[in-house]
Amino acid sequence: MVIAIIGVLVALLLPAVQQAREAARRAQCNSKMKQIGVALHNYLDSHGVLPPSTTAPIGTGTAGWCSTGTASSGLPWTVHLLPFLDQQALFDLFDLDGTSISSTNVTAGVPTANRNAFLRGVAAYQCPSDPSAGANTPSLLSYFGVQGGGTTPDCNATGPGLTRVFNVNGMIYTNSSIRPAHVTDGMSKVFMVGETKYQLTPRGRADGIHMGWASSDKFDAWAMPTTTASAQMSINLFPGDGSDHDTITQQSRVFGSHHEGGCHFLMGDAAIKFVSENIDESVYFQVAIRDDLEPKEGL
Repeated sequence: MVIAIIGVLVALLLPAVQQAREAARRAQCNSKMKQIGVALHNYLDSHGVLPPSTTAPIGTGTAGWCSTGTASSGLPWTVHLLPFLDQQALFDLFDLDGTSISSTNVTAGVPTANRNAFLRGVAAYQCPSDPSAGANTPSLLSYFGVQGGGTTPDCNATGPGLTRVFNVNGMIYTNSSIRPAHVTDGMSKVFMVGETKYQLTPRGRADGIHMGWASSDKFDAWAMPTTTASAQMSINLFPGDGSDHDTITQQSRVFGSHHEGGCHFLMGDAAIKFVSENIDESVYFQVAIRDDLEPKEGL
């Protein structure tokens, strides 16, 4: 009888304990994104611009620019932000003139230094609610730069069946050099970084697609942004476990998290907002655009 009563009590208490733990993890996630926001503003103070998602010898104003370029680009914004996250030692391990692991480009042309540094991982980039967070998946990146938004991309992959997109109307995108003066909608009104659960990582995938927190973007028919995404589909639209091909075809079009009901976004002024997955899509898409002069109320 006593054992039965204890069992009932445990069953009653367990949901409350789980909710308390998730609340703590969500608060930690919020704090990590705040640190990224401070780091981005320190980068801005130092360089005069926000970091680009990556740099590549292509012109983003030409037709099909993302699918007719070189196979891979330079190192991503997440690497260049390291000195501003107290990670100077890790930053110094990278060959800044080289590329990095990028989708199918696992080792070809990638300096050994960059392959090794890629596997170090950065806890500041990992949401504690993500079941992959920690030492078992060092390449995990839970936070993507917002390259823009809207229903029409500026460029897209041309490979069969692919829906990967690139935008240049956001805050962090290919070859960008955004200053506050470019953000005519106001820094506090525009997304800068958002949570993702759609990143492809080496762990747990058998399709040969590999990328992580320090990956280079890919510019050819199989074009893929690896550390940024666009607000083009509803938050949490896909499960994020690869079962719906969401991590290989949709990761550049959707944001989402392992928190119930929505995900965090870092605004241009470094404020953090938890945005509901039920937000009006027209509002959501507009907040990802820096200069459309449209009302951005309703978050």
